[in-house]
Amino acid sequence: TSTFVLNLAILGPIASDVANSDRLIANSVNAKVVKANATEGSLKSVMQDLLKETQQLTAAMLNEDFSLIANKAKNIAEHPKPSMATRKKIMKAMGPKMAKFKTNDDVVHGAAVNIMTNAQQKNISGVSEHYKKMIDGCLSCHSLFKSEVSAILK
Repeated sequence: TSTFVLNLAILGPIASDVANSDRLIANSVNAKVVKANATEGSLKSVMQDLLKETQQLTAAMLNEDFSLIANKAKNIAEHPKPSMATRKKIMKAMGPKMAKFKTNDDVVHGAAVNIMTNAQQKNISGVSEHYKKMIDGCLSCHSLFKSEVSAILK
């Protein structure tokens, strides 16, 4: 987890580009069908997987399935990274703004880890508290950087 090179926060900007995929996932379409729309290892692919994991985390929370909550939170915290070329392109273009990305990543990653810990303790209130922090971190990054990162990757 300390090996995060690209923070989770910069993954958010692609979410708007996959609105159709989001609807497919929301309608419980197999994730492999959705992934066909993105190149393996692309930022889009990573974001689609994170969306799927977050949706499954939400369902697990509503069912108080603590084992599944812990598993999905772990998958979010330890998600695959986009390609090195994509990460370098974003880092070069963003320059000093990368510090803010790191801050957002720390919030999201830390919240996902805390969700795992609370799930292991079967503490649904703690899970919920950190889930809110995770989602707030995602939304904060999306609102701050979505347009810029999308433009960088076009």
